[in-house]
Amino acid sequence: MKKIDFHVHLDCDDITVEESARYFNDMCERKGYEGVGLMALTHDSEMFHPYCNERALAIKKLVPGSYAFGSPHHDADFVAQTEELMSRGFSGIKLLGGKPSQYRIFGYSYEHERYEALFAYAEKYGVPLMVHNADPLVHWDMEKASPAVIAKGWAYDENIPSQEWFFQIVEAVLARHPHLKIALAHFGFYSDNVARADALMQIYPNLYMDITPAPPIYHQLSQTPAVSEAFFRRYHDRILFGTDVDNKIEGRVREYNDMKTEMIATFLEGSEPRTFRDGKYSITPIHLEPEMLANIYYRNAMRFIGK
Repeated sequence: MKKIDFHVHLDCDDITVEESARYFNDMCERKGYEGVGLMALTHDSEMFHPYCNERALAIKKLVPGSYAFGSPHHDADFVAQTEELMSRGFSGIKLLGGKPSQYRIFGYSYEHERYEALFAYAEKYGVPLMVHNADPLVHWDMEKASPAVIAKGWAYDENIPSQEWFFQIVEAVLARHPHLKIALAHFGFYSDNVARADALMQIYPNLYMDITPAPPIYHQLSQTPAVSEAFFRRYHDRILFGTDVDNKIEGRVREYNDMKTEMIATFLEGSEPRTFRDGKYSITPIHLEPEMLANIYYRNAMRFIGK
């Protein structure tokens, strides 16, 4: 069965293009992937990565079967950048503007006219968008947020709009642009409200769900296994597989990514429930058939980018 890890990042600026390609090629060989989907980010929660787009294109050439999504930066027109990025060989655009830590930096999200112009352009010309919006609900609880989340700046107080506000913003974008080809990263963080995700998928035929972990997503989906199984069976042709791993896959990063891929496989195709991270995450399999798995692991990514 063909597989592609369609959601990887270039978070490490301290290693070369060649080293990054070596890590990704090694991962593809170990996991049996056809390639990777490189999601460039010129801005993340901590810093500006001015050469991320160039690095993504260079790595793509060195990792056979791979694709790259470009990232516009905030110092120039989004539409002009999108047009230029697509002309350079990117397969789509990656947006992080709906992550609350980005809102903290820039003071706006997808409601802003800059993004509205980009969404209109992408809808008109069929540009695929991989969109991060919101974060897990626990990130708004400073007492329950993990030390790692707090250290990364992903825990939010009353100065940041609520998770519900971010949901309403992206749902308004879909309503204004019903033909937009868009994938919501990390299940859109609707994993504790699958019915809401189902309603969106019914209305918008070009909406995809990216199931790249955060691991709590799979724990939440496993709390309502019948509902989750029905969703995955209904939309198996619009679900995208990825892992969110960065470009320095060694040591604890490799171990963590191996755990995530095992968790995903348990959920999608396992035979028995399992726990991960010393019992922190309980995963209940939904037992999808091979044809559905083939869509999720590979074919849907090709459909999404028009290959």
